[in-house]
Amino acid sequence: MFSRPKKNRQVIVDRQILHLHQAMAEKCLTNPDLFDEVLNNLEHKHQLNFIGYGSYLLWHAILEARDNPHTFKELLLASDSRTKALRRKTIFGGVLSEAEREAVLTTYIASELA
Repeated sequence: MFSRPKKNRQVIVDRQILHLHQAMAEKCLTNPDLFDEVLNNLEHKHQLNFIGYGSYLLWHAILEARDNPHTFKELLLASDSRTKALRRKTIFGGVLSEAEREAVLTTYIASELA
């Protein structure tokens, strides 16, 4: 069996997470009421200490930009290591249905094979 080095696996996971966040961003921008659920997720994760105060502030800054879709997506989908780490502990859980999530990942896999 072929084993990928840990770094390569992390890169693949980060790409998958990025694609999922692209889809979640589009869905939230199309259905702004979903931002209420996302904000509730943020508050809940913060209260349970699942995310630190710095991450809490970054998520808030991203969400505050939602009235400017370009800026919102730019912040949410940034390629820096801090934002990648932030997306790994996403507050956007529940935005996509399982079918939507599978479709995004299928599209991602197809794009990698092309």
